[in-house]
Amino acid sequence: MLFRLFGFGKKKKKQITPPEEPEDLRKEREEESEEVDRILKDRVYFEKENVDLKDDNARITYLTHLRDAILEGKHQCEEVKFEYGRVTSYLKDIQLIDQAEEEDHNRICDSARRIVDLTEMRRSIRQKRYHISDDQRKALDRFEDDVQHDIERLLEFEDMQVRIRADLRRLSGEKTFLAGEKKEINRKQATLRGISKALTVILLLAMVSLGVLLGVWKVDITVPFVATAAFAFLVVALIMTEARKNRMEMVIAEKKENKAVALTNRVKIKYVNNVRALEYLCAKYRVSGATELDFVNSQYQQAKREWARQREGTIQIEENHDILIRTLKKIGVRDREIWFSQAKALVDPSEMVEVRHDLNTRRQKLREQLDYNTGVMTECLNEMDRIRLKKPEYEADVERILAQVGELK
Repeated sequence: MLFRLFGFGKKKKKQITPPEEPEDLRKEREEESEEVDRILKDRVYFEKENVDLKDDNARITYLTHLRDAILEGKHQCEEVKFEYGRVTSYLKDIQLIDQAEEEDHNRICDSARRIVDLTEMRRSIRQKRYHISDDQRKALDRFEDDVQHDIERLLEFEDMQVRIRADLRRLSGEKTFLAGEKKEINRKQATLRGISKALTVILLLAMVSLGVLLGVWKVDITVPFVATAAFAFLVVALIMTEARKNRMEMVIAEKKENKAVALTNRVKIKYVNNVRALEYLCAKYRVSGATELDFVNSQYQQAKREWARQREGTIQIEENHDILIRTLKKIGVRDREIWFSQAKALVDPSEMVEVRHDLNTRRQKLREQLDYNTGVMTECLNEMDRIRLKKPEYEADVERILAQVGELK
């Protein structure tokens, strides 16, 4: 761990500029964050499907969609709670340090101050050639074991984000198309009703005319009557056929629309969780994405190899490190090693404020993600309760589907 305190080397080399995030990607990220905020602001976690509950298959399918949403929310909550516990543990350690007895507090400050002074002395002789900010370096110091895994996660989340956005656009287009299709079917039905009314009027006029011919002029109306009846029968048959066809198309369109709504719900849940996970990892390492994190990590690894060759004055640092760790252990601090790389925060109140702010920001992001998934589960359970109260047989279906939540977790 002591290599973290040493300089970058004495040979001056060509500086490497970190890659800048493309403008279009930056705008996309901002739009995604704004869209997620709108979703959360609206407090609409789950869009209800238009389902005919009397249809057994449709009802079971809808309950299954609700169950899947609950399972997804439950899985996300479990992951978030674990990370939330780690962040809360760091905040509790800070509280223990603040409340330490005067003797222990002075020992912590003295050893931390000597560590900071030795660190600053070595930093003053190193030439800056690695584009890593202090915040990024501190993050890599603290999460060095996790960084490679987090790079892979970021790449996975970014790739998933592209696919999710494509799915949302496709589903939105499909819902718009189906709405237009239903509107067109209704227009056709209205046209058929108009034709039916017009045909009725024409037939009545024809019958009245034939009656006049028969009653007044005693004309034989057998042929005209048969022709009129045949024409009316043919037109009515065509109208009924088209009306039946339109009804079938409307049923199919509504089923497709329900399926699109169900898929949209699932994609929205994944979308919000994916964006929140991306934002959390970017905030964790102070980067804009996987590309920058990979670059910063590669620079950090190069610097580490150089620091390892400059371990001068390690005895004093090691002594103060041992004093600091022993004292922190004495007062009950759990995560003691991280304070070695954050010794400045132990002697500089403004630095400690920044550490608290960072932890509170991370915890707030986790809490927002936890609240969102809790909201999803609550709305799904409320929807199940609404269905449960409709009929006893519905209640049995709901109980059976809810039982699967415990079995599948």
